[in-house]
Amino acid sequence: MSEPNPALPEGLVRFAGNLGFPPPPQESLEARPWVFANFVQSLDGLVSFGGTRPGGEWIARSQHDRWMMDLLRAHADALICGARSLILEARYGKIPGGPVFRIVDPELLRLREQVLGLGKLKNIIVTGSGKLRPQDYRLFRSEHVEAWIATTPQGRRELGEAAGSRVLITGAEDRVDWKDLLHTLRSEHGVRRLLCEGGPSLYGDMVRAGVVDEKFLTISPQEIGAGLPQEMIATEPPEQQANAGVTLRPTSFSGPGFAIETARWYHWISSRRAGDHEFNRYRIIPSGQNLPQEISRL
Repeated sequence: MSEPNPALPEGLVRFAGNLGFPPPPQESLEARPWVFANFVQSLDGLVSFGGTRPGGEWIARSQHDRWMMDLLRAHADALICGARSLILEARYGKIPGGPVFRIVDPELLRLREQVLGLGKLKNIIVTGSGKLRPQDYRLFRSEHVEAWIATTPQGRRELGEAAGSRVLITGAEDRVDWKDLLHTLRSEHGVRRLLCEGGPSLYGDMVRAGVVDEKFLTISPQEIGAGLPQEMIATEPPEQQANAGVTLRPTSFSGPGFAIETARWYHWISSRRAGDHEFNRYRIIPSGQNLPQEISRL
C-alpha cells in the first residue's frame, strides 16, 4: 500500500503517476528507509560506455530522463551512491570537481520544499576503503545539498581528518554492513526514503543484502555492445586498452549474482513513454511470495 501523495501538478501526474511510496519498514530492529533505485540502460542492458564516458547521461540522451531523475530526487530524503561513481564522474565528466547530485528543475525543487516539505537532499557517498579525498570534489563544498560519507572502520582511518564531521561508520574492516547503515539512517537521521543512483557495484551489494524495494528503469533506444570497440582504444585509460573487445561495459547489477532458486523477482508497476524512451517502475517481490512457476516448453 502506497502512502497518499500531496496534490501534484497535472502535467507531472500525467507522465509519472501519483508516485506514492509505501511506508518504510517499521520493525524496531529492522527499521530502515524505503529504498528505490534509478538507472538508465540501453536496449542490450548496459548502463555505461565505460572508460572516459562512464556517466548514464551518455546512455540516456533524454531531457525526460533528466527530469525523471530530478522527480525521484525530489521525493527522497537522501541519495546514496558509491565513491567510485563520484571519482569517475569527476575524472572524465564535463564539470571540473565532479557533479553535485541535486535537483536542477525549479518546479521540482518547489515540489520538494513547498509540497512535500523536505529540506536539503542528503548526498551519502559510500567508500569501504576510505580512498577518497573529499576536498577534491565540489559536492563537499556545495550549498545545495548535505554531503555525508558512509564508511567502515578501516575506511575511517584512511580518510583521517579530511572527512569532516558528517561520517557514518558501519561494518567491520573494509566491508559495509548495509542493514546496520540503513537502520542508522532511519532511526538516528530520519531518512524515510532513500534513492540509490549506483554505481553497479554498490547497487549489487544492496540487492544482495536485501535492502532494495523498488527500481525505476529507463530504456534508451540504442544498442552499444559489451566490449570496447577497436576505434576507441587510443582514447581510453590503459586498463581499458589492455582488454579491448573483452572488457564488459557494466549492467546496473555488478558482482556475484543469484542462483535460479534465489534470483530476485519484481512486480511491474507501470510503464510510460516519452518519445522513443521507455520509463518503467518495478517493486520487489519478497523472497518466496507468489513467484512465477516453472513452465513447460510448448
